Amino acid sequence: MKISYLMIPRYMLDCVLMGTKPCKYFQLNSPVFNASEGIFSKLEIDCLIPEKWRLVQYFDDGVGFPARYPVFVKPEWGQNSNGIFRADDAAALQNIRAKIPSSTIRYLIQEAATEKIEFEIFSILHHQDKDQFAHLTITQAFNEDELYPVNSINNASTIYREISEQFSEQQKQNLWQLLGEIERFPISRVGLRADSVENMLAGKFHIIEINLFIPMPINMLDPRYGFFKLWKLGREYMKSLAHITRVRDKSLKEKPVFTKQMLYNRRSRFLNYIRDRI
Repeated sequence: MKISYLMIPRYMLDCVLMGTKPCKYFQLNSPVFNASEGIFSKLEIDCLIPEKWRLVQYFDDGVGFPARYPVFVKPEWGQNSNGIFRADDAAALQNIRAKIPSSTIRYLIQEAATEKIEFEIFSILHHQDKDQFAHLTITQAFNEDELYPVNSINNASTIYREISEQFSEQQKQNLWQLLGEIERFPISRVGLRADSVENMLAGKFHIIEINLFIPMPINMLDPRYGFFKLWKLGREYMKSLAHITRVRDKSLKEKPVFTKQMLYNRRSRFLNYIRDRI
């Protein structure tokens, strides 16, 4: 997404104009960052999810087999679905295990959500009222080629379309209140599956993943949006992000999020290479 190259300097400029340091972005979600491991652990973050929305997920010991398929094999850390594999049966799971080199990266097994529709909820907290959002967008992922896809910017069969305009302000508030049962993250993107919009608004869904490190506003991948629309959205998001960076809780002990996350990520650069060959 080329517009991101413009969003970063825009965020930095907004931070400078507001008298805050752009590097403090990495402290926004640091309370749930595992500094000893150097990652935002998928498993630890999923533990914040209420049981009614949580999928079965556990560390893969390389020996046992899940009760049902399909399942997803995923690194404990990852961005934009990097390194995630789908196993449709025991033989496929064994094949994946055999082709993943031994590594210090821990892998998880997660049962697939059976609901039909995948949604991505992107949000930024309001800097003046941390019980409200400055931005909340709802985007639907379309993939007609796979029943249980690994949707991401790396999947050529996935198309993202923003559907925020289909929701009233009250419906957005209802969804915001539901997701507040997890935690109020300064910036986040929550992936979930539901059988319908109505079910999602009624809290009948399962959460696939919560992205907290660099949760790209996935609605900006909507192919209907031209450059000027994307630039307008990017400016709005970066201004709000700079605001929330400025009013972050400075009493919290800072953690080396950027440094450790980047070092951890370097160890997982082989993940997409392997996945494309399985």
